[in-house]
Amino acid sequence: MNRFERFKENLSKESLTKTGFWEDTMPLINRGAVVPIISNSFRIEQIFREQKEVTDQVPEKPHYDDEDLTYDEQLTKVWADFIEYPMADKHNLARVAQYFLVEQKDNLQARGKYLEFLKEFFLEVVGDEESNRELVGKFKAQVKEMQFADMVRELEYPRFAPGQEDPLCLLARLPLPIYITTSYYDFLECALESEGKRPRSHVCFWSGEIPNAKIDRWPEADYVPSSTEPIVYHLFGIESYFQTLVLSEDDFMDFLVMMAKDTDTLNPVIPLKLREVLANSPLLLLGYQLRDWDFRILFRLISNYRNRDKLTPRGMYIQLKPESKIIGNKEKSLEYLSHYFDRRKFDVEWTNIEEFIKKLWTEWNKYRQGQS
Repeated sequence: MNRFERFKENLSKESLTKTGFWEDTMPLINRGAVVPIISNSFRIEQIFREQKEVTDQVPEKPHYDDEDLTYDEQLTKVWADFIEYPMADKHNLARVAQYFLVEQKDNLQARGKYLEFLKEFFLEVVGDEESNRELVGKFKAQVKEMQFADMVRELEYPRFAPGQEDPLCLLARLPLPIYITTSYYDFLECALESEGKRPRSHVCFWSGEIPNAKIDRWPEADYVPSSTEPIVYHLFGIESYFQTLVLSEDDFMDFLVMMAKDTDTLNPVIPLKLREVLANSPLLLLGYQLRDWDFRILFRLISNYRNRDKLTPRGMYIQLKPESKIIGNKEKSLEYLSHYFDRRKFDVEWTNIEEFIKKLWTEWNKYRQGQS
């Protein structure tokens, strides 16, 4: 028997067994290599999903195992009715926002009015609770000055069942140095702070520099984020600076065109370090819907930076299975979507987002205990 034959005989079949997502991901989390990208709708859904004024916008309250309308889309329908949006797609935030910005003629003020609507509606739907009335009355008098995220926190939303931990806090508990979000609010920073960390917020100034802004584009050149001082990068803007919000259809298109035109290597709109992160990191896309503009533009941006021909780490897109009435032939559609994402080096996990984060934390905890 020659050396090669002995090698084949002694080689354990178990050593060639393909490992699963959880086994592959835990060491990457341990090294701080995984980068979560969290949607705007993730927290919005948690805040409004128990409010009758929102869930009454469709004939039946949707469950997490279907895809009629999300709670975020129902909330958009409320706004569409409020501004007398004339077209049928009242659930589409980018299109409703497009109409509103055109009608208002002043894009900056229109963005502010959208945020004002969100704050006033939130105060209206939570104001009936006895424990809320005093604070709600105070906040209504300050609605223009206050941030939506501050109101939500002061009134202790979102609320979870006894014994149920906030999934955003579980995500913040992981030892990761970089979080990216398309949320307009600082909910992620607060989750990180609640876990004893000191996050640094940064925002994409895609629509131009903001004089005297108190939030950074990106930290100084020699700054290295860590699991205790992570970076939170707001890709589609933040509520404290209306002009940074990517809200309407035109905003999304202008954002994408700006990225394509951005050839400045010294002071680019998307910092070079963030481009490297998007190009070379295992990404987790959390809380997005396939049909939404924020996902479509985000995924196009990511695909532009990632080279499919090189050894780019695979990412993971977490998504509930679309219903047959939405996508037609469900089996063929899911097969096509899996192939589409696979070509771009993303796997798809058809599951509930919150349950996925809970399992991610559980598996990480097991791995961490096994390493100690």
